[in-house]
Amino acid sequence: MLLAINTFAMAQNSSLSKSEPISIATNETLFVHLNNTTLIAGETLHCKLYCTNPTNNTWSEISKIAYVDLVNSDSQVIFSNKIYLDNGKGQGDFFIPTTIETGNYKLIAYTKWMLNKKDLKIAKTDLLLINPYLVSNKTNSASKETKTTGNESVTENSIKDKTFAIQLDKTTFQEREQVALKIKSLTAETNKGSYSLSVKKIDNLPSKRQMNAAEFVKFNTNNELTNRMNDSIRFLPELRGEIISGSITNNKNPGEINHKTVALSIPGKEYAFKITQTNPSGKFNFILDKDPNYSNAVVQIIGNDKNDYKIDVDKNKGYNLSDLKNTDETFLTSDYKSTIEQRSIANQIENAYYSLKKDSITNGSSVYPFYNPLQKEYILGDYTKFPTLKETITEVIKEMYYREKDNNYSLNLRDINYDLEYFSEPALVLVDGLLIQNVNELFTYKTENIYKVSIVPGVYFYGPKAFNGVINFTTKNNDYVTSAHGNFILNTEIQRPQNKIIAFKQNYNDQNKENRIPDYRYQLLWEPQLTLENKENTVSFFTSDVSGKYEISLEGFTENGLPVSVKEIIEVNTSN
Repeated sequence: MLLAINTFAMAQNSSLSKSEPISIATNETLFVHLNNTTLIAGETLHCKLYCTNPTNNTWSEISKIAYVDLVNSDSQVIFSNKIYLDNGKGQGDFFIPTTIETGNYKLIAYTKWMLNKKDLKIAKTDLLLINPYLVSNKTNSASKETKTTGNESVTENSIKDKTFAIQLDKTTFQEREQVALKIKSLTAETNKGSYSLSVKKIDNLPSKRQMNAAEFVKFNTNNELTNRMNDSIRFLPELRGEIISGSITNNKNPGEINHKTVALSIPGKEYAFKITQTNPSGKFNFILDKDPNYSNAVVQIIGNDKNDYKIDVDKNKGYNLSDLKNTDETFLTSDYKSTIEQRSIANQIENAYYSLKKDSITNGSSVYPFYNPLQKEYILGDYTKFPTLKETITEVIKEMYYREKDNNYSLNLRDINYDLEYFSEPALVLVDGLLIQNVNELFTYKTENIYKVSIVPGVYFYGPKAFNGVINFTTKNNDYVTSAHGNFILNTEIQRPQNKIIAFKQNYNDQNKENRIPDYRYQLLWEPQLTLENKENTVSFFTSDVSGKYEISLEGFTENGLPVSVKEIIEVNTSN
């Protein structure tokens, strides 16, 4: 099993050397850079993920999916998210709801492949979340000593780096003034790579210190057990994308669960359709494409004996939370009341004006059906309308025909290039990408709701099966619901990776445009996709109406795997 996975990984990843053992060539770790470790309910936690091979800190190409969980002090998962990794890099944004209790939390990040390690070192960052709108059920004792350090003392000392330096013309700015950061390479090379940049306000609230890139590399270098793998592989690497797994059981003949065909549909205007087969244990896996990123899915067993089976989709089996060690509890005293109130009010004002300061979601890539470009399309609005599917087939779609026997219908396609009379398999019939095994329901469906019919005549091989062509009906509202029911079919919600968000960036170049809109941003900049391709790179942003000290934090890795950690401090003063 181990050798098979090693060969499988190397066949798809040219960056892996065939002379290296699996424990080295396919090893990976995660470094997480957060914009903050102390947050108020209503704020957003931003994170950048760096998935690297710890032997040289270059980008890992093993996993395409990372998992990020927020865990409370009772080892309960508050939320869990998937993040898509593009060549080892990913980003996530998590809104802190007003339903969360004040307390200590951990943000953990890992890939499924990492869970196979003997000495598992997932990314763990301590957080302090404060909810001034909800009374905590836990008793906070003001007499106990606070173990954490204030934000100011953590960031007061700047961190210098041998690869990059942050240069500023000045360190003190006025409200709503433009700041131009110059990030200069300190070496002869340009040091291209991937970096994240955060500019956030420093206050006196307790703060949890997070590991920087340089410390992360040192930690993994000194960890002798990092590269050791378990003897058995529990989790497959999500090498080509997100894996959805499940199993089937046979109610009549429990042993007949091997080589059964299972289909997954993610229906919609743009849809996904996958077919796979079960193994001798009745297990199956689907590898999903990045787009479309819909969560609604229909999984069903294909076959005349489908009613003998029950299908289940596995729940996410993540990190064993019992291995997490609790950190010292942080107790908030009345000394922090004023700071919490000010920050909470500022956050409420910012959220009130969110419609004018919206983040944007990057558009996914265009999704084409799996049979593209072989299809022929009939847009029914271009033809005479017929009230029934029978008439539409007879009068409009000349390649399609239906058969009826004992009130049961079948749909077939003619192909002038082949004599398909000998081919007993039916056509693959879909509606908005949803597999329809019993086409009887289509003959009672209102044809006026169908926008177009796409057909691919001829024998069509898809996955482990061959079909007598492909027929896909596209409805006008992409909202078709099948009448099929039973244990063989499962309508479910599957968690999909977060869409990438482009954070709002304030611009005061046109001062008259937004001069009456309040600006109470504590996070002046979050840029998770810096590449720093030049010897000197300029990043600009505007200060807000909130005065005080701000921390500039640059983290990341060069293309050659060198860690970069730079911190500087600027100050914003109130205008006279």
